[in-house]
Amino acid sequence: MKNREDKGAASYITFLIKFLQRVRSRINKINSIMEGKYSPALLAFAVTVLAALTTILILFLPNYLGVANDGSTDEVMRSAGIYYMEKDPEQNYGDYFNKTYTEVASGTEVHGKVLNSQLIFFKAAKALDHLFTRDSIFDIRFLGLIYFLLYLPALYLIVRQTCERVKSFSEGILIAGAGLIIFSDVGYVTYFNSFYPEALWFLAMLYCVGAFMSFQNKRSVYKDLAALILILVSGSVLISSRRQCAVMGFILAVTVIRLISVRRSFIWIGGCAAGAFMLSLLSFICILGYPSDFSETSKLHAMTRGVLFCSADPARTLAEFGIDPSYELLADASAYDYLPFVKSGDSSLYHGFMDQYSISDIGVYYLRHPGSLIGMIDVSIKQGMDMRRSNCGNYEKEAGFPEKAKSLFWSGWSSFKELSVPKTAGYLFLLTGSIIFLFYRGYSIRPVKDRRNAVFLDMLFMVLFSLLSQSIVVIVNSGDAEMVQRLFLVGLSIDIMTYCVFAELLHKLGIV
Repeated sequence: MKNREDKGAASYITFLIKFLQRVRSRINKINSIMEGKYSPALLAFAVTVLAALTTILILFLPNYLGVANDGSTDEVMRSAGIYYMEKDPEQNYGDYFNKTYTEVASGTEVHGKVLNSQLIFFKAAKALDHLFTRDSIFDIRFLGLIYFLLYLPALYLIVRQTCERVKSFSEGILIAGAGLIIFSDVGYVTYFNSFYPEALWFLAMLYCVGAFMSFQNKRSVYKDLAALILILVSGSVLISSRRQCAVMGFILAVTVIRLISVRRSFIWIGGCAAGAFMLSLLSFICILGYPSDFSETSKLHAMTRGVLFCSADPARTLAEFGIDPSYELLADASAYDYLPFVKSGDSSLYHGFMDQYSISDIGVYYLRHPGSLIGMIDVSIKQGMDMRRSNCGNYEKEAGFPEKAKSLFWSGWSSFKELSVPKTAGYLFLLTGSIIFLFYRGYSIRPVKDRRNAVFLDMLFMVLFSLLSQSIVVIVNSGDAEMVQRLFLVGLSIDIMTYCVFAELLHKLGIV
């Protein structure tokens, strides 16, 4: 009996080895046939065409998909002169996606006072709508069309630059296919049919990352300058989209300074220095000039759903802020609970509690207690992994789907992340370690003769610090209560890092 089992196991192993050898032989044959017949540009073009087709199906053909409003974009909508058709909030928020709006304000609506980079695209979409319809109804698909046209070059750029390092056709197909699956997921592109800043963040980050990647190869000074200008423009759009993104300007500025050693010329050095100064100045202007993205309710949550939430001894923690320890009952309380223990705007919370601390005090607390900050970053990784707003549906009400229904079409990556990817800070540590191990060769923080081989690591550090900056800004200002609405850039940064690690592993291991 035992001999029979041993023979069965041996035959299975032999079959598996022969099967793998046949697969390897077939891959080698395909690579041999395709040698010289493909290029990174061709692979990226194919991905762009496929992404264009799927995005058209998602955004512009029935059933039209988008992201339902949750009320957080009302002010910027009014600033652009766009208003809801229905006056009943239950018809406008959360459950269903609305594609049509009016440009005529009712008597009770006040024009908004928001000024940010989103307004440029909203105004352009309104002008395009007027060009074709000449009425007072705004169709959000015109905004989606503008984002769509900007999306295709961004996707092409990032996939092409990642494929520049491939050794064989099969490796290129896998890397290009991964780019298609990740960056054309329905969870990303449905934001194009919405007023959320996520669409702009998505596009700006793809352009910044792709432009930084493009410095890996030697080329003319004009192409380097064009890439630098692309970084500055897309970075400026990102920084000025929301105050919470303003800090990213300093991170981009440092990375631009690192590009000085790419080319030795006075014009290039001056251009990089001027660009870094411009990004830093814009960050200062946005931090000082923009109103806060966070409310008094956010300040409450910064304590109850942040500081006290991660504290092992809430009473002692409150004492550090000079607050009566009896308020420890508010640990993990949220104004957004179905049956809230505290309510937004409750004046009884101000005297003796909320008037005893500021957002700066909370920031100092996390500096003194890095363990608590790491614990909250762990929570932010979990929340940021979900690129789709859980409380917002994708379908119009007329489509007949349940409230808050999400589309499963082309959702492979977002579903995989939700069900299978580890949602902890440990995964981020693993990614960071992999990045350092895979990309460290030839890296130096000091100027060297040619450091184009190090631009990938600089770019990935930029993405990593962008992720951490967004996590910390949200944690300090609102704890974990608003992470679902504000941590899109955390999930996108992890996706970019994952994609680059996957591509470099294939490149280094040569398994295909």
